[in-house]
Amino acid sequence: MKKKEGAGSWKKWMSLGITTISVASLVSACGGETGKVENATATSNVAAPDQPTKISMIAPFFAAQPPTTDDSNAAFKALQEKLRVKLDVTFVPGATYNDKMNVTLASGNLPQAMVVTDNKNSAIINAIRSGAFWEVGPYIKDFPNLQKYWNEQIANNISVDGKVYGIYRERPVARKGVIFRQDWLDNLGLQQPKSVDDLYNIAKAFTQNDPDKNGKNDTYGLVLSDDNLINDAMSVLVTGLGGFNQWGIKDGKVTPDFLTTEYMDVLKLLKKMYDEKLINQDFGAIKGTKLKENFNQGKAGMFLASSSDANTLSDLFKLNPNAKTDFVVGLQGPKGVKLPGNSGYYGVFMFPKSSVKTEADLKKILAYFDNSLNTDVYKLFDFGVEGVHYKTENGNPIFTNEQLWKDQVADLGQLHINPSDLTWPTENDVMKKVKKMYKEQLPNSVQNVIEPYLSPTKAELGAELDKIINDARVKFIMGGIDEAGFTKATDEWRNKGGNKISDELTQEYTKSQKK
Repeated sequence: MKKKEGAGSWKKWMSLGITTISVASLVSACGGETGKVENATATSNVAAPDQPTKISMIAPFFAAQPPTTDDSNAAFKALQEKLRVKLDVTFVPGATYNDKMNVTLASGNLPQAMVVTDNKNSAIINAIRSGAFWEVGPYIKDFPNLQKYWNEQIANNISVDGKVYGIYRERPVARKGVIFRQDWLDNLGLQQPKSVDDLYNIAKAFTQNDPDKNGKNDTYGLVLSDDNLINDAMSVLVTGLGGFNQWGIKDGKVTPDFLTTEYMDVLKLLKKMYDEKLINQDFGAIKGTKLKENFNQGKAGMFLASSSDANTLSDLFKLNPNAKTDFVVGLQGPKGVKLPGNSGYYGVFMFPKSSVKTEADLKKILAYFDNSLNTDVYKLFDFGVEGVHYKTENGNPIFTNEQLWKDQVADLGQLHINPSDLTWPTENDVMKKVKKMYKEQLPNSVQNVIEPYLSPTKAELGAELDKIINDARVKFIMGGIDEAGFTKATDEWRNKGGNKISDELTQEYTKSQKK
């Protein structure tokens, strides 16, 4: 399940100029660390036309209202002038965006550039295979900024039948790990966690040794939720023990993680922690928002998530201004330091042939994306217009009118791709740590091997089959079933379509290895 993603990596921490921001809230500044654009070139090698290039586009927005797209918006006006384009944008609320995409696809009346947040759904795949979208992979080399931005692993993850039909919107690959109360560690004289065993020992100390020094037995070590187990916790722990990131290769066959010994070892560990009340007893009945509330209220000392989730801890510092948080990415295990690698993207810009009629038209649109990676343009997308939305201090942009920026600029970032390694003249020490960590841990990230592959059965039955495993996992941790009961659930998964999914994915994987 993909999380809602806002636009751009810099905007969330530029507010340093008007407020004191904690370590946790700064972590979200890092939109990604896998890209290769660093102080990009001044111009594309595609000459600017005499007249602005007209581009129609559909994109999501996540603010209360979409940004205006006329001359009343100084940032939008400046972007069009700088990029020599005339943008006709349809903004759609992020919560209903996929539904709107399906309606738009069915209508056949498509814009020239589409943000497709789920590029592997059946409707998009069928449209690709029917020839509805341009293959853009062969053109990337003609655009210098795009070529620097391009990551072959991420491109492979978005590919369909071995070909690339869009430009990915980059997100960091190596960002999942442990977020924890550093002040609690300090109070107990403990070191930051480096392994799965450390997590257990710290969780026990956070539960039993009064880490907040209030004289009460009112804390526990690790907070979990049902969706957190699915999206983050299991993969962090399983890869930390040297296992798969959801799917891997076992005896030449594509195999889900829950059919491995590492997965069962994690289940047994979590059951032990549950029995010892080191984790919240209601984890199976709550969702992510409640998880963050428990941490923010000082009840729990750790959770497993993307480091960007540390941006949600502002309530903690309101309640306890002296609280300190930190994070680690990657845990030491039998195969060294490992962590689950994300797909590296959130959505893809795709270009329908029905509205982008010729190769020349496609190149003009690709030039827009190429030029949007120029440093001055990227800064404009993220911060708006100097003197209107921000001022510059010590080389860094600082908000002067944060509400105006939210209204006019925040969601403009949805209209371009998001490189992650542009730098400003000065940077906060936390940001230096974040960028260094992401880059260092990238080689340790474990890829989900099925990212590039398609399974018709998984598309049809995946959600139903996932529920079998998700329910069994919660029951096992809470003591409702034993190991034999969990095996019975995996057998049900196999018999109701899981074996067929594995076979289809193995066929795709084997085919790709022969190329």
